[in-house]
Amino acid sequence: MTNVRLIMDVIDASFTARRDIERALREIDRRTLNAMVLVKKHGNRLAGYGVVAQAFRERAAVLRESASHLQENIAPLIEAQMRILQHQRLLENYRQLNNNSVSKPCPGLLRAYEQWSALVEEESKNANAIRQLLLEKVQLLQEGVEAQEYVVTSARIEAALAEASGAPLVQVSRDMGEAVQIVARAIRHYRQQLERLQDESIESL
Repeated sequence: MTNVRLIMDVIDASFTARRDIERALREIDRRTLNAMVLVKKHGNRLAGYGVVAQAFRERAAVLRESASHLQENIAPLIEAQMRILQHQRLLENYRQLNNNSVSKPCPGLLRAYEQWSALVEEESKNANAIRQLLLEKVQLLQEGVEAQEYVVTSARIEAALAEASGAPLVQVSRDMGEAVQIVARAIRHYRQQLERLQDESIESL
């Protein structure tokens, strides 16, 4: 049976992911603006880095938009999981009543048991569909982070090439990379919690 603690873990992971992603993306935007200021200050000597920094900023905006959609299905998922728990508890109560009964089961209780079983199955399908949608969105986010990591690598290369100009781009690029890693960790943890909930739900069927 899917337990309340596991559901709370998903809620916590969702909140943490949203908080960490928003903070990291704000940091990415700030670092990118710093890079653009340096590029403007040094002119054509940093033109290559300017292109990379702009690409980095644009991808960060896409990540921010994608991350905002993660929250849309969390409430319906949690509501579905809690209804499943409620119905499963009713089924368990019926089983106990049936086991303790010395006579045949009451027809009314039997009908109720069948209804609760059908509700559990329906809600389980609904919750699974929501989880799958969330996992697809998480996958898209992870792909976006991987693309951003590639841009960070390009930025570090350009920073190394431009180091002779005196611009502190190596540190800026390193900071960008650290911000991207924060996003990657938050998304990875969120995905792990969703997959744990999915595995537990499958086992409880």
